[in-house]
Amino acid sequence: MVKLPSLSEQREREFQAQKVAEDVIFERQIRPRVTPEIIKEHENQPIGHHSDDLERVLIYLRKHHGQMAGKYILVCTVPHQEWRVAQITGRRNEPPELLDEKYTDRYQAEHGIFLKRLKDAELI
Repeated sequence: MVKLPSLSEQREREFQAQKVAEDVIFERQIRPRVTPEIIKEHENQPIGHHSDDLERVLIYLRKHHGQMAGKYILVCTVPHQEWRVAQITGRRNEPPELLDEKYTDRYQAEHGIFLKRLKDAELI
C-alpha cells in the first residue's frame, strides 16, 4: 500500500514548488525590467498609470510573497504634511514599526518605498 504524504509534507512540497516558480519569474521577468529608465519613470509618477514593465515590477514587489512581516507601508503622521515609512511586524494586534525616513511629500514617500523594495530584492 502506498503511503500518502502528510498534510505538512504536502504543504512543504507546495511551498518549494512556489519558491521555484517565484525564482524563475524573478530572474526572467522582473530583474531584466528593472532599469534606470523604470526607476526614473517611478520617480516622476509614483502613483497612477505606469508602463507595462513598471507595473509588472510593482506588482511583484508589492505582493511580498505571502509574508506580511517586514512589508513596507506609508503612515501619514501629520495630515497632508508628513509621511513615514513603517514595516508591518507580522504579529497580531501590534502596530507597524515606524522607520527613520520622513517625507513631506507623499509622492516622494511612495518612491522611497519603491527604492527600499528594489534594494531589499537586490535589484539596485
